[in-house]
Amino acid sequence: MQKVKIPHKVDPVRAAAKKLDFDGYIPRNLLERLAGVVETVLSDAEVHLSFSVDLQGLTVIEGSAGAAVKCECQRCGSPCELGLSSDFHYTVDEKKARDLGLEDDYDFAEADEFGEVDVYKLIEDELILTVPMVVTHPEGVCEIPDGGVYGKIVTENTEGSPFAVLGKLKKS
Repeated sequence: MQKVKIPHKVDPVRAAAKKLDFDGYIPRNLLERLAGVVETVLSDAEVHLSFSVDLQGLTVIEGSAGAAVKCECQRCGSPCELGLSSDFHYTVDEKKARDLGLEDDYDFAEADEFGEVDVYKLIEDELILTVPMVVTHPEGVCEIPDGGVYGKIVTENTEGSPFAVLGKLKKS
C-alpha cells in the first residue's frame, strides 16, 4: 500500500462516524516547529490515525507517529541521530470526558470554529514532546577522552578532617 500525504485538517466527528483510518506521512518541510527544536529533521513523519466513537460516546482520535531527527549530543558535542515515536489518544469531547472522569485516559484536542482539528499541529506536538531533554549517544558511543572526566579529581582530603581543628580547640 502506498503512503499518502495526511490531510492537514480533519473533522473528527465526521471521520469517527465513518470510522476512517489514515496511513501516510507529513512532509518534513512542514514540521517547522520540530525543526526549531532539533538540528535537522531527517525524514517525513510516518503517521497512522484512527477515528472512532468509544463505548462512552466520545469521539476518539488514536494513532502513532514517528520521525528521524538529528540533534547535538550533550555529552560529546557531535551529531546524534534519534528515532522519535509516539502513540496517542485524543478526544475533542473535553467536557463529556471530564464529566465521565476520563481525563486521565485521553488528551484533549481543540477543534477550530469549523469543528476541524489541525492534524499537523497535533502530530508535531507529539513528536516535540518525545525529544529527550538531554540528548546523548548510547553509553560507550560518545567520543569523550578519558571517560568523560575533565580536570583533576581529588579523591581524598589532603588537609585532614575539617573537625580536626575543633578537636585541637577542645584540647586547649
